[in-house]
Amino acid sequence: MGSAGEVVQAYVSTQTERLLAAVPGVRDGDDDAVHDARVATRRLRAALSVYRPVLDREVTDPVRDELAELGHVLGTARDAYVEGHALRRRLAHEDPGLVVGPIEQRIDEDRSAARLLAQDRVDAWLASARFAELVATLAQDLPPGPKASRKATAVLPRRAHRAWDRLDRALEVAAAAAAGEERDEALHEVRKAARRARYASEVAAASVGAPARRSAKRAHRVQEVLGAQHDAVTRQETLRRLAHQAELDGESTFTYGRLHALEQRAGEAAQDAAAKPLRRAADPGHRRWMG
Repeated sequence: MGSAGEVVQAYVSTQTERLLAAVPGVRDGDDDAVHDARVATRRLRAALSVYRPVLDREVTDPVRDELAELGHVLGTARDAYVEGHALRRRLAHEDPGLVVGPIEQRIDEDRSAARLLAQDRVDAWLASARFAELVATLAQDLPPGPKASRKATAVLPRRAHRAWDRLDRALEVAAAAAAGEERDEALHEVRKAARRARYASEVAAASVGAPARRSAKRAHRVQEVLGAQHDAVTRQETLRRLAHQAELDGESTFTYGRLHALEQRAGEAAQDAAAKPLRRAADPGHRRWMG
């Protein structure tokens, strides 16, 4: 594959196949399938966004909007499952003498209800004409954009560079953010920018090879550690909400406080662990292939 259009179209086709392969499992409520569909959706959206001049924007921009909403619906379903599993695992490691009240029951009921509601929304989305139209568009070769016929090595590295510049800007904002909620939000933006840079590098790897794959790995590591940090922050919010409900019902909130403190510590540890991956991602040495 020599042209930018060929490389990006091949990537889009592969991710579309992965999305479609996951759909039967998603309909059955298989959380692994939901994860696979979510990842394929994110990869598609990132490719169409970063490499916008390669394919016809009049076609791909509306597709990106639909992928964003589909990804949100899938994400809500997946997150409810993952969070419930993580909270139950955290509770299972507690000394039984320190578990006061129906904590596990509240966690199960809350996260199961969220998962079922999210599954209803997923099912409605997959049954909609919008999804059928989205799949039909992605399943065919997308019309070329102004840079489709140019050599992949002349176009893709420069476009990937933009995605990495976006990560650099997010890092600057996070470095200046005040500790607490402001920094948590800034680090979440860093995570999203790292994911975009990773997928941009994965697309370019088809023509650039190993250097792009190395960059993708660095971005992936940032995504992993900041994902752990973000998940811990989200679980803290859920525990605060459950504690408030328990208090209104006259139950002890002692164990919720313990679990919240453990999640807070986990988030801080993940943030500390992110320092090295962030430095490695910011190092310009691995980006020479971007020009």
